[in-house]
Amino acid sequence: MFGSLFLEMANLTPKQILILEWIERYLGQFHTMPSRREIAEGLGLSSPATIQQHIEALEKKGFLKRGDARESRALQWTGRSKKFLASIHAEGVDVDLHRQSQQSSPHLVPQVPESRWNVPMLGTIAAGYPIEVYPDAQSVSLPLDLFAKVKESVTPEQLAEQFYALTVRGDSMIDEGIFPNDWVVLRRGTQAKVGDTVAALLNGEATLKKFMKTKGNVELHPANPNYPVIPVGKHDRFEIQGILVGLIRRYA
Repeated sequence: MFGSLFLEMANLTPKQILILEWIERYLGQFHTMPSRREIAEGLGLSSPATIQQHIEALEKKGFLKRGDARESRALQWTGRSKKFLASIHAEGVDVDLHRQSQQSSPHLVPQVPESRWNVPMLGTIAAGYPIEVYPDAQSVSLPLDLFAKVKESVTPEQLAEQFYALTVRGDSMIDEGIFPNDWVVLRRGTQAKVGDTVAALLNGEATLKKFMKTKGNVELHPANPNYPVIPVGKHDRFEIQGILVGLIRRYA
Protein backbone atom coordinates (compact mmCIF):
# COMPACT_ATOMS: atom_id res chain seq x y z
CA MET A 1 0.00 0.00 0.00
CA PHE A 2 2.85 2.36 0.91
CA GLY A 3 4.40 2.22 -2.56
CA SER A 4 1.10 2.73 -4.33
CA LEU A 5 0.37 5.66 -2.04
CA PHE A 6 3.45 7.50 -3.23
CA LEU A 7 2.54 6.75 -6.81
CA GLU A 8 -0.79 8.44 -6.11
CA MET A 9 0.99 11.38 -4.49
CA ALA A 10 3.31 11.71 -7.44
CA ASN A 11 0.24 11.99 -9.66
CA LEU A 12 -1.12 14.90 -7.61
CA THR A 13 0.21 18.43 -7.33
CA PRO A 14 0.84 19.83 -3.83
CA LYS A 15 -2.24 22.04 -4.07
CA GLN A 16 -4.40 19.13 -5.13
CA ILE A 17 -3.25 17.14 -2.09
CA LEU A 18 -4.01 20.16 0.11
CA ILE A 19 -7.46 20.49 -1.38
CA LEU A 20 -8.26 16.85 -0.62
CA GLU A 21 -6.95 17.18 2.94
CA TRP A 22 -8.82 20.46 3.50
CA ILE A 23 -12.10 19.06 2.16
CA GLU A 24 -11.71 16.04 4.44
CA ARG A 25 -11.21 18.32 7.46
CA TYR A 26 -14.13 20.53 6.51
CA LEU A 27 -16.39 17.53 5.97
CA GLY A 28 -15.44 16.14 9.37
CA GLN A 29 -16.30 19.41 11.08
CA PHE A 30 -19.41 20.55 9.21
CA HIS A 31 -20.74 17.23 7.82
CA THR A 32 -21.29 18.78 4.39
CA MET A 33 -19.10 19.41 1.36
CA PRO A 34 -17.63 22.93 1.10
CA SER A 35 -18.37 25.25 -1.79
CA ARG A 36 -15.60 26.25 -4.17
CA ARG A 37 -15.50 29.72 -2.61
CA GLU A 38 -15.04 28.22 0.86
CA ILE A 39 -12.18 26.06 -0.40
CA ALA A 40 -10.55 29.13 -1.98
CA GLU A 41 -10.91 31.16 1.22
CA GLY A 42 -9.73 28.27 3.39
CA LEU A 43 -6.56 27.84 1.33
CA GLY A 44 -5.90 31.58 1.02
CA LEU A 45 -6.47 31.69 -2.73
CA SER A 46 -7.84 34.87 -4.24
CA SER A 47 -10.32 33.39 -6.68
CA PRO A 48 -12.71 30.42 -6.79
CA ALA A 49 -11.78 30.17 -10.48
CA THR A 50 -8.33 28.93 -9.47
CA ILE A 51 -9.90 26.29 -7.26
CA GLN A 52 -12.17 25.28 -10.12
CA GLN A 53 -9.14 24.35 -12.25
CA HIS A 54 -7.83 22.09 -9.49
CA ILE A 55 -11.28 20.59 -8.88
CA GLU A 56 -11.58 19.71 -12.57
CA ALA A 57 -8.12 18.11 -12.48
CA LEU A 58 -9.08 16.06 -9.42
CA GLU A 59 -12.26 14.96 -11.22
CA LYS A 60 -10.25 13.81 -14.23
CA LYS A 61 -7.87 11.90 -11.96
CA GLY A 62 -10.81 10.20 -10.24
CA PHE A 63 -10.50 11.78 -6.77
CA LEU A 64 -13.68 13.84 -6.89
CA LYS A 65 -16.92 13.59 -8.79
CA ARG A 66 -19.61 16.09 -9.57
CA GLY A 67 -23.06 15.85 -8.01
CA ASP A 68 -26.06 18.05 -8.78
CA ALA A 69 -24.69 20.85 -10.96
CA ARG A 70 -27.36 23.23 -9.67
CA GLU A 71 -25.84 23.26 -6.19
CA SER A 72 -22.71 25.11 -5.08
CA ARG A 73 -21.72 22.13 -2.89
CA ALA A 74 -22.05 19.61 -5.69
CA LEU A 75 -18.83 17.69 -4.99
CA GLN A 76 -18.60 14.09 -3.85
CA TRP A 77 -15.81 11.80 -2.69
CA THR A 78 -14.85 8.82 -4.81
CA GLY A 79 -13.55 5.47 -3.66
CA ARG A 80 -10.10 6.52 -4.84
CA SER A 81 -9.98 9.67 -2.72
CA LYS A 82 -11.24 7.82 0.36
CA LYS A 83 -8.62 5.11 -0.10
CA PHE A 84 -5.86 7.67 -0.68
CA LEU A 85 -6.67 9.67 2.46
CA ALA A 86 -7.15 6.51 4.53
CA SER A 87 -3.72 5.32 3.39
CA ILE A 88 -2.14 8.61 4.48
CA HIS A 89 -3.64 8.28 7.94
CA ALA A 90 -2.91 4.54 8.28
CA GLU A 91 0.72 4.81 7.17
CA GLY A 92 1.39 8.00 9.10
CA VAL A 93 2.82 9.61 5.97
CA ASP A 94 4.27 13.07 6.53
CA VAL A 95 2.43 14.76 3.71
CA ASP A 96 3.83 18.12 4.84
CA LEU A 97 7.34 16.98 3.84
CA HIS A 98 6.07 15.84 0.44
CA ARG A 99 4.27 19.15 0.07
CA GLN A 100 7.26 21.29 1.09
CA SER A 101 9.61 19.37 -1.18
CA GLN A 102 7.54 20.33 -4.20
CA GLN A 103 6.37 23.85 -3.41
CA SER A 104 6.55 26.15 -0.41
CA SER A 105 3.89 28.79 0.10
CA PRO A 106 2.26 30.28 3.21
CA HIS A 107 -1.08 30.14 1.39
CA LEU A 108 -1.00 26.35 1.29
CA VAL A 109 -1.74 25.98 5.00
CA PRO A 110 -5.42 24.98 5.13
CA GLN A 111 -7.55 27.04 7.46
CA VAL A 112 -11.05 25.76 8.23
CA PRO A 113 -13.32 28.81 8.59
CA GLU A 114 -14.87 29.70 11.91
CA SER A 115 -17.95 27.61 12.58
CA ARG A 116 -19.73 30.46 14.38
CA TRP A 117 -20.17 34.17 13.79
CA ASN A 118 -21.17 36.91 16.18
CA VAL A 119 -24.17 39.17 15.67
CA PRO A 120 -25.30 41.98 17.98
CA MET A 121 -28.01 41.30 20.55
CA LEU A 122 -30.01 44.52 20.52
CA GLY A 123 -32.36 43.80 23.39
CA THR A 124 -35.87 42.37 23.70
CA ILE A 125 -38.95 42.42 21.52
CA ALA A 126 -42.53 41.61 22.39
CA ALA A 127 -44.39 38.76 20.79
CA GLY A 128 -47.50 40.07 22.51
CA TYR A 129 -48.39 43.73 22.69
CA PRO A 130 -45.80 46.24 21.49
CA ILE A 131 -43.08 47.27 23.92
CA GLU A 132 -39.97 49.35 23.56
CA VAL A 133 -36.70 47.72 22.54
CA TYR A 134 -33.77 48.65 24.78
CA PRO A 135 -30.46 48.39 22.90
CA ASP A 136 -27.39 47.00 24.64
CA ALA A 137 -23.84 46.17 23.70
CA GLN A 138 -24.04 42.39 23.88
CA SER A 139 -23.37 39.98 21.03
CA VAL A 140 -24.27 36.34 20.52
CA SER A 141 -22.35 33.59 18.76
CA LEU A 142 -24.50 31.79 16.19
CA PRO A 143 -23.93 28.78 13.89
CA LEU A 144 -22.44 29.68 10.54
CA ASP A 145 -24.98 27.49 8.72
CA LEU A 146 -27.68 29.92 9.79
CA PHE A 147 -26.22 32.33 7.22
CA ALA A 148 -25.56 29.80 4.46
CA LYS A 149 -27.23 31.92 1.79
CA VAL A 150 -25.07 34.98 2.43
CA LYS A 151 -21.85 33.85 4.10
CA GLU A 152 -19.99 33.38 0.82
CA SER A 153 -20.44 37.03 -0.10
CA VAL A 154 -19.87 38.85 3.21
CA THR A 155 -17.21 39.14 5.89
CA PRO A 156 -18.00 38.53 9.58
CA GLU A 157 -17.95 42.30 10.10
CA GLN A 158 -20.44 42.89 7.29
CA LEU A 159 -22.63 40.08 8.59
CA ALA A 160 -22.83 41.81 11.99
CA GLU A 161 -24.13 44.90 10.19
CA GLN A 162 -26.76 42.96 8.22
CA PHE A 163 -28.16 40.77 11.01
CA TYR A 164 -29.09 41.14 14.65
CA ALA A 165 -30.73 39.14 17.41
CA LEU A 166 -33.48 39.89 19.93
CA THR A 167 -34.86 38.05 22.95
CA VAL A 168 -38.56 37.28 22.68
CA ARG A 169 -41.05 38.30 25.34
CA GLY A 170 -44.67 37.20 25.26
CA ASP A 171 -46.47 34.29 23.65
CA SER A 172 -48.39 35.77 20.71
CA MET A 173 -46.29 33.80 18.17
CA ILE A 174 -46.36 30.36 19.80
CA ASP A 175 -48.30 28.78 16.94
CA GLU A 176 -45.30 29.63 14.76
CA GLY A 177 -43.01 27.89 17.26
CA ILE A 178 -41.69 31.15 18.77
CA PHE A 179 -41.74 31.04 22.56
CA PRO A 180 -40.76 33.41 25.39
CA ASN A 181 -36.99 33.72 25.91
CA ASP A 182 -36.21 32.39 22.41
CA TRP A 183 -33.65 34.33 20.43
CA VAL A 184 -34.85 35.49 17.04
CA VAL A 185 -32.31 36.34 14.35
CA LEU A 186 -33.36 39.01 11.88
CA ARG A 187 -31.98 40.40 8.65
CA ARG A 188 -32.06 44.17 8.60
CA GLY A 189 -34.50 45.51 6.03
CA THR A 190 -37.53 47.70 5.52
CA GLN A 191 -39.26 45.62 2.84
CA ALA A 192 -41.06 42.34 3.54
CA LYS A 193 -43.18 39.87 1.64
CA VAL A 194 -46.69 39.04 2.73
CA GLY A 195 -46.43 36.23 5.27
CA ASP A 196 -42.95 37.16 6.52
CA THR A 197 -42.46 37.38 10.27
CA VAL A 198 -41.06 40.82 10.94
CA ALA A 199 -39.80 43.06 13.71
CA ALA A 200 -41.81 46.23 13.22
CA LEU A 201 -41.97 49.63 14.86
CA LEU A 202 -45.51 50.83 15.33
CA ASN A 203 -45.87 54.33 16.76
CA GLY A 204 -42.45 54.06 18.36
CA GLU A 205 -42.89 50.60 19.89
CA ALA A 206 -41.53 47.31 18.58
CA THR A 207 -43.37 44.05 18.04
CA LEU A 208 -42.79 40.69 16.36
CA LYS A 209 -45.67 39.69 14.07
CA LYS A 210 -46.58 38.32 10.66
CA PHE A 211 -46.72 40.98 7.95
CA MET A 212 -50.02 40.73 6.10
CA LYS A 213 -52.10 42.85 3.73
CA THR A 214 -55.89 42.92 3.42
CA LYS A 215 -57.33 44.97 0.55
CA GLY A 216 -54.08 46.88 0.41
CA ASN A 217 -54.07 47.67 4.13
CA VAL A 218 -51.19 46.47 6.29
CA GLU A 219 -51.95 44.28 9.28
CA LEU A 220 -49.74 42.64 11.90
CA HIS A 221 -50.99 39.15 12.67
CA PRO A 222 -50.22 37.16 15.83
CA ALA A 223 -49.88 33.38 15.81
CA ASN A 224 -52.00 32.88 18.91
CA PRO A 225 -55.82 33.17 18.90
CA ASN A 226 -55.71 34.93 22.27
CA TYR A 227 -54.24 38.06 20.64
CA PRO A 228 -55.91 40.43 18.20
CA VAL A 229 -54.77 41.41 14.74
CA ILE A 230 -53.11 44.84 14.82
CA PRO A 231 -54.25 47.07 11.95
CA VAL A 232 -51.82 49.71 10.70
CA GLY A 233 -53.67 52.92 9.98
CA LYS A 234 -52.74 55.58 7.44
CA HIS A 235 -51.67 57.95 10.20
CA ASP A 236 -49.71 55.39 12.20
CA ARG A 237 -45.94 55.61 12.24
CA PHE A 238 -44.97 52.20 10.90
CA GLU A 239 -41.59 50.79 9.89
CA ILE A 240 -40.28 47.28 9.28
CA GLN A 241 -36.87 46.89 10.90
CA GLY A 242 -36.04 43.27 10.20
CA ILE A 243 -37.21 39.99 8.70
CA LEU A 244 -36.99 36.75 10.69
CA VAL A 245 -34.35 34.33 9.36
CA GLY A 246 -33.59 32.12 12.33
CA LEU A 247 -34.52 31.00 15.81
CA ILE A 248 -32.35 29.84 18.72
CA ARG A 249 -33.89 28.12 21.72
CA ARG A 250 -32.12 27.60 25.02
CA TYR A 251 -33.33 24.89 27.40
CA ALA A 252 -32.94 25.30 31.15
